[in-house]
Amino acid sequence: MRRESNKQKLLYVAKILYEETDEDHPMTGDQIVERLKEWDIVCERKSVYNDLTTLSVFGMDIIRGRRGAYLATRGFELPELKLLVDAVQSSKFITEKKSNELIARLGMLTSRYEAKKLTSQVSVHNRVKSMNESIYYNIHAIYEGIRENKQIAFLYYTWNTQKELVLRKNGETYIVSPWFFQWDSDKYYLVGYDESTGQMRHYRVDKMREIHVCKEERLGRSEYDTIDVASYGSQTFGMFAGKKTTVKLLADASLAGVMIDHFGKNVWMHEEQSSLSVVIDTVISERFFGWLFGFGNKVKIVEPSWVQEEYVQMIENVWKQYE
Repeated sequence: MRRESNKQKLLYVAKILYEETDEDHPMTGDQIVERLKEWDIVCERKSVYNDLTTLSVFGMDIIRGRRGAYLATRGFELPELKLLVDAVQSSKFITEKKSNELIARLGMLTSRYEAKKLTSQVSVHNRVKSMNESIYYNIHAIYEGIRENKQIAFLYYTWNTQKELVLRKNGETYIVSPWFFQWDSDKYYLVGYDESTGQMRHYRVDKMREIHVCKEERLGRSEYDTIDVASYGSQTFGMFAGKKTTVKLLADASLAGVMIDHFGKNVWMHEEQSSLSVVIDTVISERFFGWLFGFGNKVKIVEPSWVQEEYVQMIENVWKQYE
């Protein structure tokens, strides 16, 4: 064994504290000395105590007591890491393989004992997950386009009846100006400006392939500036495209919580006897009508009239299938 190298020893002591200690698992000076021997570092207990003092002055939250020393706080607390693990576990756009890799990395942000608690009840096997391992490269390429203020080109796929991914538009290359990402209903979307339609459109990131950044600068700045990104997902209902419109609803008072949950606390509501008048900004689509229909006769479209008419027409079209 070699005698201690102060620079290396200090780093290894920090590593031991970070990976192997917590409130329930402190380590004594002698235990740290023995652990350092595994890295061929020989030192005295007193020098370890000096290292603990140095690391404390540096900013590490080291608690020292009769049972030993341990790192009390890290960048993330265990409940915060658990939230992140649950998000990764439930995200359909993240593949099973990548989910397991990300969860393992999240476990490295705490002690090995806490990491066991973090992953003991985690299971992503047989969950509905994306099969596109290239999604992470897709995100990187899209971010490059956003960062460089450039358009991107890509191929876009969809499922056919044989459960095969096939190219949309007969393999035509999509040219889009990327603006931001939206996570909706466990799916990850790119929201970008399509010059051919003059509209903001949505694209499933896991169905995009062969993305590359173009030389042309992004378009659609004026359209993007009119969007409230924070509330965008609540207005589009499953990221279905349509005409954005202000709609007045008359709802049963029992649905106040539903309206707030979906549209946020800033949604305009006014109580009228046993009913609730609600005004929302939303994108008119069949998905929006489907959401309304789920409440049966507890919700009525008051205005505009053309939205009423489209809703009634959709209901009639469905009814005709059962006549």
